[in-house]
Amino acid sequence: MKFLLDFFPIALFFIVYKTIGLYAAIYAMIGATFLQMVISRYQNGKFENTHLITFGLLLVLGGVTLALRDPAFIMWKVSVLYVVFAFALIVSMWIGKKTLLQRMLGKELELPAQVWRQLTWFWGIGFSGIALVNAYYVNLALSARDSLFANTSLDPKIELTELNCESTTMEQLCIVAQQSEESWVNFKLFGTMGLTFILIIITVIFISKYIKEDKTS
Repeated sequence: MKFLLDFFPIALFFIVYKTIGLYAAIYAMIGATFLQMVISRYQNGKFENTHLITFGLLLVLGGVTLALRDPAFIMWKVSVLYVVFAFALIVSMWIGKKTLLQRMLGKELELPAQVWRQLTWFWGIGFSGIALVNAYYVNLALSARDSLFANTSLDPKIELTELNCESTTMEQLCIVAQQSEESWVNFKLFGTMGLTFILIIITVIFISKYIKEDKTS
């Protein structure tokens, strides 16, 4: 249930982008993230730090995107967010007696300290990997977008989803720009969710033997 709640804003972003466009999708995601925070506050009695960080970055980078009509800022938000998470996890191994992961999940799981450190490295590297893959899609999308507007008289503030590529002077560049932006949107939902789910599965397999040993003892 928590997994679905965490990805609800991204799923809504995807749906609104496909039906209306990028900038409407940003407004929808801001509203959905705020709702996510309220639901979490109601369920747990407090706001989660991950939700606060996500909402803060979304307000800043999403707000700049809407103000300048430049999608680069919202596109890079994914990489920035996952780098922040990775940095926080790894640095936590040298701050205090417990890693950040252990502080978050220690009440539900009893694992050796060394295992918590291994998991922290695993998730830190995993989050960094997601940030790098997102950066790859962002570079493709922004390069295609820049190429289109550099070779046409189109207003760079226009949404790519609004363009009828057949009516432009550079039809192929227009199609590539639209497809590249759509590929990033697809990764934002399916890529981040899929890669995170893989990390979860590997984690469950890794700690399963310790859980079995604890039950046996």
